[in-house]
Amino acid sequence: AEEIHGFAWLDDLVAVGDQKARKLAQAWLWAWIARYGKGRGPGWTPELTGRRVIRWIHHALFVLRGREAADSSAFFAALAAQAQFLARRWPSAPPGLARFEALTGLLYAGLSLQGMQHLVAPARDALGAECARQVDAQGGIPTRNPEELLEVFTLLTWAQLALDEADQTPAPGHLEAIARIAPTL
Repeated sequence: AEEIHGFAWLDDLVAVGDQKARKLAQAWLWAWIARYGKGRGPGWTPELTGRRVIRWIHHALFVLRGREAADSSAFFAALAAQAQFLARRWPSAPPGLARFEALTGLLYAGLSLQGMQHLVAPARDALGAECARQVDAQGGIPTRNPEELLEVFTLLTWAQLALDEADQTPAPGHLEAIARIAPTL
């Protein structure tokens, strides 16, 4: 259920990239919006919402291509609802990867969605503070799980790139965490 609601599978369909994969991705995404888009169901945890927001924003051009204006409106309304959810609920995500997913999703939403720019500074600062708390001097994380560390590193580099592209500077703790993690991978 977590994999379904996190939308990481969307990466695979985008990698295939053909019309059949696009139609399948669109059908599944809009079915999710119809069923869960009102904020109810198993996919509404901060970490899954953050993961989902990241994927939807990364692949928006792929999934929106050829869709009607009403579908586009539903897509962006669902993204806005998820951004508002993350703004309220990210602190309840467990420390570690889950919180990094929630904060990166919130940051992406603030940078990408019209009218959500007020989310950027708090998300950037919280991400920097979380990096300072969770990434030790040797670039490790409390779980000592190398796969989880790679996922955290990926999220942090995506967040840095998104901030750079918006001409904004990541928090010092964010950049320092990337520098500490990179030699360990």
